[in-house]
Amino acid sequence: MEIIAAIIPPLVLLLIGGICRKGGWLRVEADASLSILTIRVLYPCFFFFHLVGNQDSLLPEQLLIVVFAGFICICLGFACAFAVAKFMKIEVSSVTSFVFCTGIFNYGFFAFPIAASIFGNQLIAKIILFNLGVEMAIWTVGVWVLASTQFKLIRLVNPPIISIILALFIKEIGGQQIMPGFLWEIISLLGNCAIPIGLLLIGGNFADLAKGFKLSKGNRVEISSILVRLIIVPFLMFCYACKGPIPYGMDWLKDILIVQMAMPSGIFAIVIVKSYSENTITAMRAILASTVFCLLSTPIWLYLGINFAK
Repeated sequence: MEIIAAIIPPLVLLLIGGICRKGGWLRVEADASLSILTIRVLYPCFFFFHLVGNQDSLLPEQLLIVVFAGFICICLGFACAFAVAKFMKIEVSSVTSFVFCTGIFNYGFFAFPIAASIFGNQLIAKIILFNLGVEMAIWTVGVWVLASTQFKLIRLVNPPIISIILALFIKEIGGQQIMPGFLWEIISLLGNCAIPIGLLLIGGNFADLAKGFKLSKGNRVEISSILVRLIIVPFLMFCYACKGPIPYGMDWLKDILIVQMAMPSGIFAIVIVKSYSENTITAMRAILASTVFCLLSTPIWLYLGINFAK
């Protein structure tokens, strides 16, 4: 019941976002500006607040390990997605979009509220560092998979990553104590808006994607997405959390793996696919399939992780 209670709030926010879109209160015209605001202001403030405000300190080698873990988990997703795409004989024109979207889990908007509810707010800062590796994998390996000719290393320089690096620097030289109180309050208020607004936007986009939605031929994309995102990759991450080597003093890395392995595909991936003029229909099918069926798989994986990997 605790697991179900942790999942309900983000799902309800998604539902409210969809209702607002249907009712015309959250219009499509607002998506672009709200998305930019969330990614460039609210999300960085969320990262900064939790990293600087977190009392735990990580050794340099622990920081490198958790970032590397995030990078490897995304690369694992890409590899599994590519293998399943070939096995299921997905159309060649759809493979890159499928691999990109299915290889990326919903590492932020869904993961943060669930992690905070189950493991406490102290895990948020560590997930943010894990997600630094995720972001690096997306903007290097992911973009290379999606459109190798358009790969640019400069894309790693973006507001969320900059905010993480700045937060780590501020924490190292004194943390919250060296910051003016009013500035810290502003960052806190903005950061607290990131997850709710992000989930409302995602819910609105789901409502749009559902219009005129058609399954792929033979349901290959949908079945493949479920296999990769909700079965194969979670199973591999679960096995590592149970039996894999975890560095001394980093037992919390298991908690991160438990949360992230249970996540569906990240919906923001479709925005990147669209920006590179790739197959958005395939992206939509993969994302919707994993998101719908995660209502069943997420509680199961969380239950297994908490009871057998801890």
